[in-house]
Amino acid sequence: MKDIYDTVYAKFWIHQGILHCIYKEIEFLDLAMAQSIVRERIQVQQDISYPIFCDLRGVKNSEKSARAYLAKNGSVLAKAVAIFDDRCVAEVMLQFYFTKSKPLVPSKLFNDYQQAIAFLQHYK
Repeated sequence: MKDIYDTVYAKFWIHQGILHCIYKEIEFLDLAMAQSIVRERIQVQQDISYPIFCDLRGVKNSEKSARAYLAKNGSVLAKAVAIFDDRCVAEVMLQFYFTKSKPLVPSKLFNDYQQAIAFLQHYK
């Protein structure tokens, strides 16, 4: 049984060397929320870098400063990030995010869980 860390804005667990981060329902992700999520994730990781599977389907909208913070500071202790979101609008929004925010670690959008995990296997 894996330990699940249930925080205010997300759930975290580590399974087979990959950190899973599932965002809860968030209407508008602001900078303070983004900072809290990253802080909680780093505590869960206990100074160990992991490839990260990040399910963003719970986030409805976000402010620019939150996206910029996640692109830079969200890369702390991350070997790579697979962003999972199967909503139609997500591809457009996240491609814009990748172009403007330029994450510091390899990051890619997926709409299939198995493909996302396969991508992260290369960074374990």
